[in-house]
Amino acid sequence: MLIALNVLLFAAAFFCLSVGITAITTSWVFPWLARKVLRPRLWGAGYALFGVVVLYHAVVALMDVDPAVSMVLTAVTTATALGGLGMMILAQRAGQGAPPSLPAGPGTPK
Repeated sequence: MLIALNVLLFAAAFFCLSVGITAITTSWVFPWLARKVLRPRLWGAGYALFGVVVLYHAVVALMDVDPAVSMVLTAVTTATALGGLGMMILAQRAGQGAPPSLPAGPGTPK
């Protein structure tokens, strides 16, 4: 079970890192985010930062770490993950999502 969880953590970390680095270098984001993300490079930097945190936890799961050091590093990685998520939020359109998709036709109220 631990091996499967670790493989999943490594896969998620490398996915986050590859998507983040791609967004930083080419300004490409997923098609379903293209309308929301105004600053794709900032979004990619936040996504890559989140990937670094996941990669850290995947590596630490394989090693024995002193509990005191682990507590400090957990606090640091939590702050780092929240910073990455904050960067991703700042990169998106503020207060607006995708426009509502209402059916258009003769019976639709205006």
